[in-house]
Amino acid sequence: MVNPALLLFKLTEQNHQMYFVFDPYLKKFTYVNPAFESFFKVTADQASIDTIFAMVHPDDQAYLTQTYAALQPDILKKDIEFRITVQDKEHFIRLTCLFQDRDNMITGLIENITDYKAHNDKLNEFSDKKNAVLNILSHDLAGPLGSIQNISAILFRKKTLQEDPEIKKWISLIEEISKKSVHMIQEFVKQEFIESSGVELVKRRTDLIKVFEQMILEYQQSETEMKITFHFNTNSPHIFAEIDENKFFQAISNLFSNAIKFTPDGGTITLSLEEKEKTILLTVADTGIGIPQKFHKHLFDKFNPARRTGLKGEPSVGLGMSIIKTIVKWHNGAIWFESEENKGTSFYIEIAKCS
Repeated sequence: MVNPALLLFKLTEQNHQMYFVFDPYLKKFTYVNPAFESFFKVTADQASIDTIFAMVHPDDQAYLTQTYAALQPDILKKDIEFRITVQDKEHFIRLTCLFQDRDNMITGLIENITDYKAHNDKLNEFSDKKNAVLNILSHDLAGPLGSIQNISAILFRKKTLQEDPEIKKWISLIEEISKKSVHMIQEFVKQEFIESSGVELVKRRTDLIKVFEQMILEYQQSETEMKITFHFNTNSPHIFAEIDENKFFQAISNLFSNAIKFTPDGGTITLSLEEKEKTILLTVADTGIGIPQKFHKHLFDKFNPARRTGLKGEPSVGLGMSIIKTIVKWHNGAIWFESEENKGTSFYIEIAKCS
C-alpha cells in the first residue's frame, strides 16, 4: 500500500514552491523543503524565525506580527502578502498557512509573486492611463461635439437658411453626426465602467499612496488641456488596505470624472488620504458648481434623478454613483458627501486599514 505521507514528502521535496512546518511553542522550523532553503539562502538547520523575520520589509513587519497573532486553530489563512529582502533583492511573497494546535505546528506554503505583482502593477498603470484618457475624452471631446450639435440646431431654425435646401441638408447632417458621436462616447464610457465593476472581487494588500500618486500624475499631465488643477494630500508616506485595486480605483476614477464635469475652468480637484487609528479616510473634493439640495437624498439610488449634463456637455453615466456605493460596500466601507451649490462638493470614503 502506498504511504500518503511519503508521497506528500516527495511532492514538497521536488516542488518549486516553498513549504515549511513551524513549531510556535519552540519557535523553530521543524521542516523546510529544498525550495525554501534555495530561496532564503539558508539550510534547514540555519532556518530560524528571527533570521527570516529580519528579511521582512520594515513597513510590513507590524502587519505580519499582527497576522501571526490572529491565527486561529484549524482555520486556513490565505493571501498573506508582504515584502522580503534576500541578498539585497526585494521580493513579494504570498503566504498560506494553517495552525494545528493539537499537533503544536503551523504548516505553510510560500509563493514568490514578484513577477505577478510587477505584471499587475503594469496593468494598473495602464488602467490609470485609460481612465484618465476616458475622462479627457468625455470632457474635451463630448463637450465640443455637444456644442456643435446645439449650434447646428440653432442654425437649422433660421428661416433664411431654410430657404436654401443645400444648406439645410448640410446643417442637418452636422447635427446628426454630432448627436451620434456624443451618444457613442456616452455609451462607451458608461459601458467601460459598468463592465469593469461587474467582475469578481479579488482583494490584495495594497499601498494606496503608491497607486494614487500614479493616478494623480496621469491627471496632472493633462492640467493644461483640461484647465483644472489636481492636488494630492496625505498624512503618511505609506497607507495599506486590503482592496481590489481595479474596482476600487475605478470607483475613485468615476468620482474624478464627475468632479471634472462639474468644475469650471480654473478650478481645483483635490484627493486626500488620511490615516486614522483603525481606518483610512479618502476625500475627493472639488471647487465646482455643487449638487442641488433636492438631489442629495437620492444621489446613490439607481437611475436617480440627479443625472445632469456636464458644464461642457459631458454625458452622465447615470448608474455611476450607485455602482460606486456598491464597490465601497464590497470593501466593507462607507461613503457620504457634502455639497453646496456654487461652493463645490466633497465625497468621503472610509475603509479599514491594515498594518
